[in-house]
Parts: sequence; C-alpha cells; structure tokens
Amino acid sequence: MNNIDRFRKFIMNEPIDRVMTYDYLDNTAILRKYGGYDDSKTYTFEELVALNAKAWHNIGVDVTRSVHDPVNHWMAGKVDNWIRFFGTDDKNWTVTQGGETAWISKRPFSNLRELEKFLPHEPVYEEVREWFLPYFTFVQDCYAEHDVAFIGCVEGPITDAYTYMGMELFAQAIYDAPEIVSHIMNCTGLYSAHIARVFSEISKVPLMFMGEDIAGNTGPIFSPEFVRREGLPRWRWISDPVHEKGMKFLFHTDGRYGKFLPLIFDEFKADGLNPIERNGCNDIFEIHAAYPDKFLFGNVCCMHTLPHGTTADIEDETLELIEKIAPDRKILIGSSSEVHEHVPVENAAAMYRTVHEYGKYPIDIARIQERRKEIRQSGSLKLRTKQADQSTFPKKETL
Repeated sequence: MNNIDRFRKFIMNEPIDRVMTYDYLDNTAILRKYGGYDDSKTYTFEELVALNAKAWHNIGVDVTRSVHDPVNHWMAGKVDNWIRFFGTDDKNWTVTQGGETAWISKRPFSNLRELEKFLPHEPVYEEVREWFLPYFTFVQDCYAEHDVAFIGCVEGPITDAYTYMGMELFAQAIYDAPEIVSHIMNCTGLYSAHIARVFSEISKVPLMFMGEDIAGNTGPIFSPEFVRREGLPRWRWISDPVHEKGMKFLFHTDGRYGKFLPLIFDEFKADGLNPIERNGCNDIFEIHAAYPDKFLFGNVCCMHTLPHGTTADIEDETLELIEKIAPDRKILIGSSSEVHEHVPVENAAAMYRTVHEYGKYPIDIARIQERRKEIRQSGSLKLRTKQADQSTFPKKETL
C-alpha cells in the first residue's frame, strides 16, 4: 500500500496497517543529508521540489504540505501573489529576509488614509486556477513518485488580512474602519476559497489545510465574537468546496486554543487540528478525549524536545502519543508545529523512526510501555521528567 492510498483510507476512517507521519519541514540540514541539496548550486523550482520529495521520503515523512527553499522565504512569494491576484501596487513592498525568517519591512501605506488608496481587488477565479492548477498537479505528482502525500494549504482570511495590513493597523481598523477590514477579508477569503476550489477539483490527496493564526501562547489574539462574525463565514467559503468533494478540512493555528476550540470544531465543523502546540498551550490528550472523532496532526514538542532533547526524550514523547492516541486511529504524528533549522537531523529522524517501528497496527501497548520503562531506567532522559502541557480549555467560570 502506498502512502497516498494509506492516507486516503486513514482520512475516510478505514483501517490501515500503521500510524502515519506528518510534518512541515523547513530544515536545510535534512534537505542536504536526505535529499542531496547542495548549497553551492542554484536550483529550478522543479529541481527543488524533487529534492524535497526525496528528502522527506528518506527521513520517514509520509504526509506534508511543505516545499522548503533554503534561499527564498515563502513571505516573498505571498507578496508576489498579492500583486498578481489583488492588483495591488507592485513597487513599494519590501520583504526583508534574515536568519531563518522574513518579514514585510515596507508597505505602500502606513495609515488608514493611505491604505484606502491601496485596497486590493477581489481575485478572479480563472486567474487563480491558471496559476495554481499546474502547481498542485506537479508537486503532488512529484511527491507521489517518492511515496509522499502532499496536501494543499491556504492562508486563513484573518491571517492574510493582518499580514497584508500589518497587525497594528489591522487592530486599529477593526474599530476605526471596519468596512476596510471587511473588504480586505473578502479579498483574502475569496483568494483562499479559489485555491481550495482548484485543489478540490484535481487533488489525489483528500485533505485541505488552512493556516489561520488567531491565538498566542496565552490564548486567543482576537475576541471570539470578532472571529465568529468575520472569520467563520469566510472560513466556510474555503471549506465548502473541499467538503463538497468528500474531502476533509484541517484547521491550523499556533498557540493555545482555549475558547476557540468549540468554535473550530462545534461551529465550523473542522475535521482535524494542527499543530496542537505544547509548552503550556494545549494538552493533546485532553483534546482527543473531548473530540474523539477529530483528526489530530502533531505533536512532539518543537520548542524544547526536538531542538534540545536527547533522542531518548524524543522517542519517549513519540511513544506516549502512539500509546495513548494511536489505538483510536485519529493521529498523524510529527512535530508540534514544524521541524525548523534548530532541530538536529538525528532528532527528527528519531521521531519518524519511532513512529514506523512502534506504530504498526494493532498497537502493541505492552511493548511500548516496556520500552518507555527501559528509557527511564537508562537515565538518558534530559527533558521528559517534567510535563509542560496544561489544560487546553479555560476554567468554566471564564467561559
């Protein structure tokens, strides 16, 4: 059984032979070691995709949404697409890249009055389709040749809007110019809805991912009322064409879900959740107990365990997920958000290797518990003596 067939069965709640791995990888050392990436060479997009597919397969990743480019950050591509599909100014945007990230360091506006002159236009479906159909087709086919399932992904309308405007201006406009916020979110929402429609029409992998970063490590960034009023209807623009094709829809936000979790699952009806960030943010076991029918993608800690732990720490944390959730066939295991540049290659490899070794169905709980006991007795744990997770849900009196 190949991984596309295996993933289809998993998503459709059909039995499969083992737990699958999922991750977002932007780690150049992995691309070098497992894909053959050479820093001295310049690659075409097609060559870079092939190197990614080879690397993810060789390290043990079954499902991903990532194409890592060590040279060009994705933020520059986002701005290029705004110019391409929103008809926005093409001269006064500057993306600055440094270290492992990039940010918009210059926009053609700095206040609401100036922004009114640079409002985006609503994107046209045919133009979006012409651009994204060959992209999805090529990447999925290339990844499939290496037995890796590639899922489609879009930005959420709130996230794309505050990225376009800048968070400070976005927050001001919510109160001082709500009509501008509504217009820009119409544009960003339609853009993602068009991409989702293209993906749902041609995809061989039945899942769409939406990244909507609306929470921080202390909880929601925006009020649930704002998200319910402005975000929820536009989320449905994006999820409806996916669900109409019988596919599943995966919701992503960093941070602590808190009051957003019922909105995401009970009101929006998302089929799954990513990344279930740890470190005082969320408890994946609590989420699984509350929503046992939802798919969970994660969640070996990428803030502490993966970059700073021993391979024993990583193995133990991975085994805990297999032991407690995998028997219910509702989890794909990977990092709690991403395998970034600070994660040693051997640590990432240990995580995927553990899933493939101990994740065969039926799950051998006794074997896993014995292995975890051996790890503890060996004294090789560095970080796993303290559990950093806390309740995902707010206390009842704060609801």
